[in-house]
Amino acid sequence: MDAVFKAIADPSRRRLLDALREQGGQSLAQLCAVLPGMTRYGVSAHLAVLQGADLVTVVRVGRTKRHFLNPVPLAELQRRWLSEYTSATANALLSLRAHLEGPTMTSDPVVTTPKTVFTIYIRASRQQVWDALTETGTPRGWLYGTVTRSDWRAGGRYSQDADGFVMIDGDVLTSEEPSRLVLGFDAHWDEAVDAEPAGVLDYRIEEAGEGVTRLTVTLSEVTGETAAAAERDTPSIYSSLKSLLETGQPFATDRAS
Repeated sequence: MDAVFKAIADPSRRRLLDALREQGGQSLAQLCAVLPGMTRYGVSAHLAVLQGADLVTVVRVGRTKRHFLNPVPLAELQRRWLSEYTSATANALLSLRAHLEGPTMTSDPVVTTPKTVFTIYIRASRQQVWDALTETGTPRGWLYGTVTRSDWRAGGRYSQDADGFVMIDGDVLTSEEPSRLVLGFDAHWDEAVDAEPAGVLDYRIEEAGEGVTRLTVTLSEVTGETAAAAERDTPSIYSSLKSLLETGQPFATDRAS
C-alpha cells in the first residue's frame, strides 16, 4: 500500500496513469510524448515505479512493450476506507458532478481500447487460483453468484449463467492447468452487448514468490458496452476472488448490468 501512495504522489506519474486510462497499450515512445519535457530515461524510471506498485502492467507485443493501467491496487485502497454502501454513494455523486459539469470537465472518456489488462497478487497457490476460476456447477460468490459449466478441455465450450440465463459463453481455446486458460468471451447480459462481437479472455497464473500467485487477466477484441463493463467491473471481481482465497469470504458485489 505504501508503494501505491508513493507512486501516485508524483504528478508526472499521475499524468502517465491518466494517459493509460484514456488509451491502454501505449509504447514507451507514446508515453514519452505525454511528458515532452522529460528524457526517455526519466519516463522509464517513472514507469518502473508504477510497475513496482502494480499500477502498470507491461505486455510484450513482438519487440515492443505495451503498457496498461492496472486499477486493482486503487480498488483495494477504496475498499479499505469505503464500505459497500458509501462506495456506491460516492460513485453516484461523482457521476452527478460529471453530468452537471459537462463532457469537457470530468466525464469518462469513450472506451476505444481493444485490450484490457489487470494484474493482482493473491496469497494462494496457482492450483487454488485455477480451481477457483474453473469451479463448475455451483454459484460463485466472487462472480455475482453465477454458475459456470464446462469440462475445461481445449476445443470444448463453457457457459456462465445466472438463474438459468446465459450471461457469457464461448469456446475453451487453451487449457493448461494450472498456468493458462484462454476463453472466448461472448456476452449476452443485455441487448447492447449481445449485438457486439465476441472477445477473448486470457488468464495467466504465475508464481510470484513463496505462497503467492500473480493472476493476469487480459480481455481482447471487445468494444462498446462490453469493453466499458470490463473497465468498470474487473477490478472489483478479481479483488473479490482474492478476498475469497485469502480470507474465505468474497467481497459483496452487485450484479453487473
